[in-house]
Amino acid sequence: MKNTHLTEEEIQQYAFDTESCPKVWFEHLQICPHCQQQVQAYQLLFEGIESQGKVVFDFDLESLVMEQLPQPKPVQDKPFVFSLAAIIAVMIGIVGYVFGNSLTNLFSYLQPILVGLVILTSLGIMVFLGIDMHQRYKTQMKVLNFY
Repeated sequence: MKNTHLTEEEIQQYAFDTESCPKVWFEHLQICPHCQQQVQAYQLLFEGIESQGKVVFDFDLESLVMEQLPQPKPVQDKPFVFSLAAIIAVMIGIVGYVFGNSLTNLFSYLQPILVGLVILTSLGIMVFLGIDMHQRYKTQMKVLNFY
C-alpha cells in the first residue's frame, strides 16, 4: 500500500482508465478521502468535456481564412530565357566586332577541328551552367514564395 498521496498524473490516469491502473492505487484510494475527492473531480471534468458538442461557427471560417492567404503568382520563364539569349548574342557581337581581325588570324593558324571542338565545348559548358543556374533560381524562388 502507498503511504503518500497519488500524484496528479496517477489520479488523472485512474480517473480516465481505471482498469489499467496498478493494484496499489486501488488500495490507496480505498482509504484516502483526499485522493478520492480529486478522482471524482477529474471524472466530473472528463464527463463534462465528453458531453460538449462540436464547436459550430455561425460564419464560414474556411472562406475567411482562404481570403487572407496570398494568391500564388504565375511563373513566367519566357522573358528570362529571351533576355538571356539576347545578352549572349550581344556579347558575341561585341567580341566579334572588337577582336574580329585578331580572332580570324588566331583561328587561321589552328586546325579547324580543334576550333570546332573548343567552340562546341565552350557553348556546351555555358548552356549547362546557365540551365543549372536557372533551375537553382527557380527552386529558391519557390521556397521564398512558400512563406
